[in-house]
Amino acid sequence: MTQPTPDIDGAIALLNSDDVQIRQFVAYLLGQVGDPRALDALIGALYDDHVGVRGAAANALGQMRDAAAIPHLLPLVGDDNRQLAVWAAFALTRLGEDYFHVLINALRSDDVNVRRSGVLALEQLGDARAIPHLLSLHDDDARRFAVDTTVSFAAARALRKLGYAD
Repeated sequence: MTQPTPDIDGAIALLNSDDVQIRQFVAYLLGQVGDPRALDALIGALYDDHVGVRGAAANALGQMRDAAAIPHLLPLVGDDNRQLAVWAAFALTRLGEDYFHVLINALRSDDVNVRRSGVLALEQLGDARAIPHLLSLHDDDARRFAVDTTVSFAAARALRKLGYAD
């Protein structure tokens, strides 16, 4: 049995949906698929009105690893929305630019959302340099929302993925 072929053109068209959740999810999925036809559309999504879509597009571009995205991602590292800055730094680091320090700094943020984004970005990056920094979160019991896991749980999951055994 053959695998179904993703409808990349249809997914790209969904980046223009009125529904922000669809745009965000499609940006994420396009990054997972990694089809180069989505590159320009994902670069365009970096300028979406919704920060969640911009962050998903930055993450997707990091997954695709196409250097054409670099000039579009660089300004986002200084964005006032620190979660967006984390995802831009993640993408740039995957693209060979060294913005690892931005991800580490996110772990020290007062904002639990920024810390969680930093943990997830470091987990996805898979860089063992993150281990000592993730260990510093072992007592961080903050949650983004009531049913969410704690920052320390997310950090422990990232440490396991990085091969750290306590």
